[in-house]
Amino acid sequence: MRLLLLQDQVHLPSLGGGNKTTRMLMEQLARRGHECSLMAPALTTRAGPATLEEFAAEMTGRGIAPIEAGDVFDYEFRGVSVSSFRERVPEGDGRDAWRSAIAARIARWVPDWVIVSDDRHRVLLDAAFDAGARVCFLAQTVMHMPFGPDAARPSAQQAALVRRCHAVMAVGQLPAYLREHGGVEAAGFAPPVYGPGPFPLLGRWDGEFVTLVNPCVEKGVGILTGLAAARPDIAFAVVPTWGADAGLLAELAAIPNVCILPPADDIDDVLARTRILLAPSLWPEAFGLIVVEAMLRGIPAMASDVGGLPEAKQGVEFVLPVRPAERRDGVFASPPQDLGPWLAALDALVSDRERYARCSRDSRAAALRYVTGIGVEPIEQRLLAAGAA
Repeated sequence: MRLLLLQDQVHLPSLGGGNKTTRMLMEQLARRGHECSLMAPALTTRAGPATLEEFAAEMTGRGIAPIEAGDVFDYEFRGVSVSSFRERVPEGDGRDAWRSAIAARIARWVPDWVIVSDDRHRVLLDAAFDAGARVCFLAQTVMHMPFGPDAARPSAQQAALVRRCHAVMAVGQLPAYLREHGGVEAAGFAPPVYGPGPFPLLGRWDGEFVTLVNPCVEKGVGILTGLAAARPDIAFAVVPTWGADAGLLAELAAIPNVCILPPADDIDDVLARTRILLAPSLWPEAFGLIVVEAMLRGIPAMASDVGGLPEAKQGVEFVLPVRPAERRDGVFASPPQDLGPWLAALDALVSDRERYARCSRDSRAAALRYVTGIGVEPIEQRLLAAGAA
């Protein structure tokens, strides 16, 4: 098959679950002999290059020499041909530049499928259909859906485009959401992002940090700061990706027992310094990739009981209650949280070496069972079957 994926997150670096999923999906499909291409912005406001100079440095650091071609930069990475839009996000005239580039690629390349990931800026699906493509919608984030109670930007027009897609695939808890609130039948899939292993055993009772990746209100940063205040003897770390702004990072940097770690494409760089993973999300996560990644390495995870996080925990202890975030004036806010269960879980893990070791063993075993058999083949077969229909 000839496959073109469109996304409105940067391709490199892939520091979040969404763009990590799309990058590895396309790389694995390419290894299976499919012709794979990807279009994404070169720039972002967070978790990646903010200027063309930073984009150039990112490419140079990876040994990539992009070719400037009009409104895009073309390069190849791990068997996937990539076009990065010069414009950061499709707003105003930027929409026309994206549409023109997408139309030109589809006309020149004639893909069997155009796969559109989330489309939070409401331009990719429209552009793909305008170009006459066969479209598969890849749903990864409930907030970016155009319908239902958790949609940040409801849109009847976008909802009609999703229903028009020739195939829809969705992560974690999203198939049920799409069916109930949008009347859309989606095939569920487990993102093949974990790699073949073997996975290093990194969990250590005397490890360095209790770590939260992507500190922000939605991800429960208030629970981390509450725990840090209650336990000044424990070292905490945050790894900023897309959610933290400069003000929040300044507040976190001022807390004596909180360290800010740089994000990394290779998650082992973060997890090697992680004693316990903290995943106290307050919004409905479709799944919890980072939870499984930590558990694969024997790192206990304390996760909230919302969205797909309990599924990611695979029955291992320390799924903990939270009060979900509330949307106020278009932004998320955290209601008061009961830190009691979180403090009790933290104390159990840091004070009882055998309890930690048991949770580490159980976590690793459950995660290994979960990822066994996860691969790109089910996605490949769905596209082949839908294309033949």
